[in-house]
Amino acid sequence: MKLGVLFSGGKDSVFACRRAMERNEVACLITLVSENPDSYMFHTPNVRRTDLQAKAMGIPLLTWPTHGIKEEELSDLAEAISAARERYGIQGIVTGAIESVYQAARVQRICRDQDLWCYNPIWQTNQIDYLRGLLREDFSIIISGVYAYPFDASWLGAELTEERIQMLEKLEKKYRINPSGEGGELETFVLDAPFFQKRIEILKASESYANYRGQFVIEEMRLVEKPAESASTKSPQIGRKKPGDEGHDSKKVVHSGGCILLVDLCFEKYCLSHYEFVHPIRDTLQHAGFFCDILHYTEVTSQALASCDKIILCGTALLDNEYAKHLELFSWIKESKKPILGICAGMQVIGAVYGGSIVQSPAIGLEEIEIVRASPLLGEPRRIEGYHLHNYAAALPQELSLLAGKTDTALAFQHAVHPTYGIIFHPEVRNRWILERFANL
Repeated sequence: MKLGVLFSGGKDSVFACRRAMERNEVACLITLVSENPDSYMFHTPNVRRTDLQAKAMGIPLLTWPTHGIKEEELSDLAEAISAARERYGIQGIVTGAIESVYQAARVQRICRDQDLWCYNPIWQTNQIDYLRGLLREDFSIIISGVYAYPFDASWLGAELTEERIQMLEKLEKKYRINPSGEGGELETFVLDAPFFQKRIEILKASESYANYRGQFVIEEMRLVEKPAESASTKSPQIGRKKPGDEGHDSKKVVHSGGCILLVDLCFEKYCLSHYEFVHPIRDTLQHAGFFCDILHYTEVTSQALASCDKIILCGTALLDNEYAKHLELFSWIKESKKPILGICAGMQVIGAVYGGSIVQSPAIGLEEIEIVRASPLLGEPRRIEGYHLHNYAAALPQELSLLAGKTDTALAFQHAVHPTYGIIFHPEVRNRWILERFANL
């Protein structure tokens, strides 16, 4: 698939680009240059320097101006994406979003309107683990801006090191900051990465700082040759595990709850969506001490079902409805008496297997959910907020009881007899307690 990467020059967009290159063609980078240093959507420090990064990566760059006015800048983003589609023939967009529902939801809507795929390959990742992963993969990163207490001027221009990550870890615990800077606390600039053909050397820079706000502005820089031993790292796939390999890590702690099988419903095994819709669920459960295994829905066997204790059917991207063409592969759902949870697309599959219909029900972003019936999964009736990302929902057949929403467009359901549940929203984003409740059933 030909993809365009929303590119700021910071660590997240660079790493997301690397992930995209594993199995896809990155046709272009897309940089929005904002006149507003306090843009809600776009990274601003040194954003005009992305041209040299693009040369180092060997990827075409499309730059697009924006006034940076809240919400109005979305029209500029839509125009830039449309231009990239026309110029480079892209089929989808890649972002470096980690936690920001504000940004992720808005890009999703723009992509939906233009019938483009939208990928967020580091979505909901553990931020400290992610930062350490960047160091392990030899990313060279500096702090280009700070915008919150308690960051002082010593952070400006500083290299991201293990010592800095330990400092960020302490600040996260003490002040509840986002250590990756996802909350706008800090910005970064990448000087080198495994797939850069040349590295960037800063020749001249200046700093400005006052009242816990400051920038490290690069005034002059150049590309220089990398050491000969770095040549083997140009391919983003060298030395990397496949997306599913982490599910077989022998160091995982086994909880008394046993093994939880995560069923990947994405259109292709190990596709870019795998990171967005399967990994966050796995990471949440493993952090809680549960062992998880991952199988693509085309790989699920009677042996795999027999060896697990619980099953979760994960979600997919908005344009990914391939699973709906293969409902015969899910006949095991009705035969199983083990706890099963379907999330988004997984909920639709369960509803369809029991004779319900899949109906149009587009929703993107945070929405209020009214729980109308008590259950072991969602607890007592009340209102909660959940993250929605779907074009379809499940209408209920008789065997499934409504837990939240309405019968024609259920937000959550439970089987009348078996511990089988479905929820249309994504608990890995705002309601991780639901995943832990399910794991403890």
